[in-house]
Amino acid sequence: MSNDKEIPDREDVHNKVIDLMYSTHILNNSHRGDVAEALVMMALGDEWNFVGLGWHPWDLQYGSGPDRIRIQVKNIALQQIWGETKSPTLVFGWKSNPPSYFERDNPGVEIEDEGYFCDLFVFCLHLVSDEDNADQVDPQQWSFLVIPTEDLRSKRKSMVLSKALDKWTPIKWPELAEKVEVVANRL
Repeated sequence: MSNDKEIPDREDVHNKVIDLMYSTHILNNSHRGDVAEALVMMALGDEWNFVGLGWHPWDLQYGSGPDRIRIQVKNIALQQIWGETKSPTLVFGWKSNPPSYFERDNPGVEIEDEGYFCDLFVFCLHLVSDEDNADQVDPQQWSFLVIPTEDLRSKRKSMVLSKALDKWTPIKWPELAEKVEVVANRL
């Protein structure tokens, strides 16, 4: 059997990955995280740097040094590829130490001895429960919670979504940049 096909170029591979991973209405967890980060980056604009490749402790950063603002982007979806989430929970991920690789990968960058390793969380919420109408790539179906870490009890690792919705008001995508700016200015 001969293979007379042309070798695909970078754009061909890129487009194929997008088609395979992001063309369904319900995304797997890792791909949904990519969508959530892209939505937040698109809302905040080019002044924010994406630093979250790999296992970096935060995803987006504005500025540098002690005046920087760090955002960890998280997401929750009611619909999963295996079915509906029964008890949606925000996971904050308090850590008792910085990651062991942080200094190696980020020489000279300051980080706390313990904590959330960010200044605020943006939780992207896809709360469409109807599987037939859910589209996790549609920005209009998402809402967002902007939660400064100073609002959290020390060492809190998680909170059920219903309690979080009692404490913080979800916003839609057009309001996200302004809300982040208001919260960041209080830090």
